[in-house]
Amino acid sequence: MDIRSVLTITFLGHLLNHSLTLIYPVIMIQLADLYPGTSLTTLGLIGTVHYFLYGLGAFPAGWLTDRLGSRNILIIYFLGSAMAVLVLVLATTLTQMALGLALLGLACSLYHPSGLTMISHASSRISRHLGIHGIAGSLGLTLGPLVGGVLAAWQGWTAPYIVFGTMALFAGLYLWMTTTTDSSHVSPAHPQAGRTNLLRPLVYSYLIGAFMGLAHRGTLSFLPLHFSEMFHGSLAPVVIGGLLTALVLASGILGQILGGRWGDAYRRERILWISVAANIPLLVLMTVTHGWVLMGVAMLWGVINFTYQPISNALISDFSNPRNRGTLFGILNGLNFGVGALASTVGGVVGDRWGTAAIFAVMGLLLVPAVGAGLLLGRWVPAKAS
Repeated sequence: MDIRSVLTITFLGHLLNHSLTLIYPVIMIQLADLYPGTSLTTLGLIGTVHYFLYGLGAFPAGWLTDRLGSRNILIIYFLGSAMAVLVLVLATTLTQMALGLALLGLACSLYHPSGLTMISHASSRISRHLGIHGIAGSLGLTLGPLVGGVLAAWQGWTAPYIVFGTMALFAGLYLWMTTTTDSSHVSPAHPQAGRTNLLRPLVYSYLIGAFMGLAHRGTLSFLPLHFSEMFHGSLAPVVIGGLLTALVLASGILGQILGGRWGDAYRRERILWISVAANIPLLVLMTVTHGWVLMGVAMLWGVINFTYQPISNALISDFSNPRNRGTLFGILNGLNFGVGALASTVGGVVGDRWGTAAIFAVMGLLLVPAVGAGLLLGRWVPAKAS
């Protein structure tokens, strides 16, 4: 497929992926009222299972992408997500809802290794095209809490899942009927066939991804709840939390654009560690600020945090052979989302003990090892792979 077709398919897939996985932090506000005896730790644990499987499934998803092709895995992702949503919305207890979320996490885990691999095989301007792909993810992250908050306040917590699940169903059917299989990555004529897998820089990239996943997921899991506690008005708390979080995530679109451009214009290894390090002071400031100053700092964090993604994914392409790229993307996303899932439980414990504001400072401290790995990455790699 040409790059325009690839970007169209992956744009929709990425948007739906992050919309579906970011509904839960918003409806957590509503679930706390529906189940008043449930602690933040318990609700965080449910989120941990959801996000842990979202990350864990990326490991086999990458391996399957290299063997079955990106297109086939994307079809399974779309249709599997729709079926998982059906299980979720039919739930009548908190335990059944947790099961539905677990299945949804597994289905959504298929997306990133297959989508990123498809782009990497077709693109000659990898950072920029990954930046466009990242914009879709930021839109999904924005629509998840925004639409999720509004629909949950209007029709209950199942409504946003029904809307996005239906979109996934139709997208999967469309892809199934209109495209053919892809196998260019196994051809010796592939333009990137000469690249080799570089173990040490891949390990550094994976370490950065794991700690960034912790900080990213921990921040986004509790940002809606923190906003609903800090801001009051005529709107329902679930709407306030979702709306303000949506504004923060919308600012990530600018970060994706900047990351895509900077990744093609400058040495990617250097831009990567700088973008990671810049998260730390902003997360600390989010702990100690209030009102609209807090909102401004959070939006700036949204810009900085999302510059990381297109650069990080482009580096995996730089360091890998196309035959193995699905597996290597699967490892990155498995670590990023799987390890990041632990942040929901860690954040719940911190929030129960010291309040939601303290969660963000803890997430900032978790990025210190990522900065160290980024410095090692920049020092070790003498030049980009061919």
